[in-house]
Amino acid sequence: MYGYNMDDGTGNDEEDKAKDGSEEVIKLVNVHKTYLLGLEGVPALRGVNLSIKSGEFITVLGTSGGGKTTLLNIIGTIDKPSKGDVYICGLRIKYSTKD
Repeated sequence: MYGYNMDDGTGNDEEDKAKDGSEEVIKLVNVHKTYLLGLEGVPALRGVNLSIKSGEFITVLGTSGGGKTTLLNIIGTIDKPSKGDVYICGLRIKYSTKD
């Protein structure tokens, strides 16, 4: 039934997640991004938490300069966060290589 977590008693949570599309495809945990402008830091994202599950469609809305493109660049691994963790399909993205 849609909207309810029906436990069939099998204990196979991973299979259940795959069936109902509730597997997290993208997850951001406490993501911050600050750009340096001269000697001053300009925060673009401050403590963003986001979870997008399989099959979900999202819309990103906000004012000009609100961090929409920065958020999408971090999700697409084009940019790296100043702080926080990014997970794609359950795997933590490591930013160990230089830009």
